Amino acid sequence: MASSAKKLKVQNSKDTREFQTWWTDKFGVINKGDKAVCVLCSGTMVCRTSSVKRHFETNHKSICQKSEAEQKELIASALKDRNKQSTSINKFVGKNCHTSAASYTAANVIARHSKPFQEGEFLKEAWLACAPSLLADFENKNKIIQRIKDTPLSRNTIKERILKLAENVTEQQKLDIHSASFISLCLDESTDVTKSARLAVFARYCVGNVIKEELIAIKSLPTTTKGADICTAVKNSIVEKEIDIKKVVSVTTDGAPSMVGKKIGFISLFQTEVGHSILEFHCIIHQQALCAKSGLTSLDNVMAVVTKIVNLISAQALNKQKFDALLDEVNSVYNGLLMYNNVRWLSRGSVLERFVECLEEIRLFLQNEGKIEQYPQLLDVMWLSKLMFFTDICQHLNTLNVKLQGTNKTIIVMIDLIRAFEAKLQVFRNDIIAKNYKYFPYLKKYINESDIHETTNAENITEEFISVIDSSIKEFSTRFSQFKELSETVKFIMYPDVTTFHTLNFSQFDWLEIEDFEMQLIDFQSSSIWIQKFIDMRKELELIETERLTSNISKDANNKILETWNALPETFHCLKKLAHAILTVFSSTYACESLFSEMNNIKDSVRNRLTDESSSACILLKVTSYNPNISQLSSNLQQQKSH
Repeated sequence: MASSAKKLKVQNSKDTREFQTWWTDKFGVINKGDKAVCVLCSGTMVCRTSSVKRHFETNHKSICQKSEAEQKELIASALKDRNKQSTSINKFVGKNCHTSAASYTAANVIARHSKPFQEGEFLKEAWLACAPSLLADFENKNKIIQRIKDTPLSRNTIKERILKLAENVTEQQKLDIHSASFISLCLDESTDVTKSARLAVFARYCVGNVIKEELIAIKSLPTTTKGADICTAVKNSIVEKEIDIKKVVSVTTDGAPSMVGKKIGFISLFQTEVGHSILEFHCIIHQQALCAKSGLTSLDNVMAVVTKIVNLISAQALNKQKFDALLDEVNSVYNGLLMYNNVRWLSRGSVLERFVECLEEIRLFLQNEGKIEQYPQLLDVMWLSKLMFFTDICQHLNTLNVKLQGTNKTIIVMIDLIRAFEAKLQVFRNDIIAKNYKYFPYLKKYINESDIHETTNAENITEEFISVIDSSIKEFSTRFSQFKELSETVKFIMYPDVTTFHTLNFSQFDWLEIEDFEMQLIDFQSSSIWIQKFIDMRKELELIETERLTSNISKDANNKILETWNALPETFHCLKKLAHAILTVFSSTYACESLFSEMNNIKDSVRNRLTDESSSACILLKVTSYNPNISQLSSNLQQQKSH
């Protein structure tokens, strides 16, 4: 009996602690959480009738003494004022959220266009100057102008916004990298405008049906740029991004000694940290450049004369003015010569082409200046033949280089381009032997005009051209031997239905269960359903490539390959692992090279005091494919008044 009474007492206690709606009209309190709040004085009390009544009678005696109608009127008035105040606060917070979002958006645009932080102040000034005219027929013109004034866009604000935007992008990267099965790295080192060494590290990974190439770090190397320094910087970047280092399956570098040194190079040291073998690649574009440079060394003397003449004309202001005037006088389509940069070898082809096109004007200029005797090569038939051949072969190499450039290119595409060029070199060789010169337009034109075949050295010059092409063929064959060894394995991502097990090279995939792989490959190739998926995929890739070549519309074929592999059930998990690993491989360091160009635009001679933190944030926002979550950032921000 006593127990039942106790339970009833507890139950009654619970009931009395629930907020009663009639308290609002009677005692002027509202519900907030598990408390009752007085609208007259903002005092709080427990939700119990006795407590609410005691508060009203004790703290608001003057109201208690009034009639019931007057009490209700005063309470209703206080309640209305409170609601109005709450609405104003909500509007203020909402307005602040909007101006914060605008501030973040402006900062993101400034970073993506490599503009200085103070551009925010310029933007506001421009908006305010345009607003009266632009908004002349708007009824709420003044309200909009005030909103612009309230938007914080000062230099310091833009700087802070950019840092926050970069943090948000980094968090998105972390989430996606954490879910990725495999990661490949691409890294290169360069110097900024202050001569400080900077290391760029990109990661390539699969997210759903999309392949991402993202900058995960741009680190300063404060002392030296040895393999150990680079390894430490990369390890720190991996820790900061919370990346599982064992997911790394390949690394692509520029092939510098500090990167590929056998004992203390970065690759050797890093592979020890990873704990399993990794694919090590020397950038295909860089290798092609070395092939072009090494294969044409016998023509260096031609380039030396061209460079000397170009520098004579273009490097001296007076000579340049005279030459430009001469070009104008003879109605030349060119407005000057191009300077040669030995570091950027690709400029060689452009310099030679412009030199050949302006050859008559160059001769005329040197003759007018009394310097033609200093350059007898310009009248030498053999030398001029070499010049024309050199120009033609450089054009072919430049065309290949341009095809190799760009991001998001799978290694299979790059290998195909190299193999195609090797085949073309054989065609070029046969063309020279046959003396048709179909693929050497400058040489053909010059030979037709000069009757070079009638000279005694005609055969010697032909042999020299063949020797140059043979040297290039040898360079390409030697430098790309690694890619040839892996070509069948790389092709597996597109042709798993026809690939034979014994043609695959697993030497760099010791983390793969080879026995399971072989069994799964048999099961896969015995299934007409899954084979058909890849036949259909290749048809789609053909359409994508046709569209690219005919309409110049570029679609990402890599994602289509990834999507097809993702459609396979986990029954073929070993096959999928190999495919995903190959799809992540960087075929070149182009991403790093293009990033350094952006870095020099952002941290130039004017902004050379930009800190590493600020410049890194700007660079990340410039090159990332992620969009910062501005609504999230602005809602979390304590609004600061514009200044």
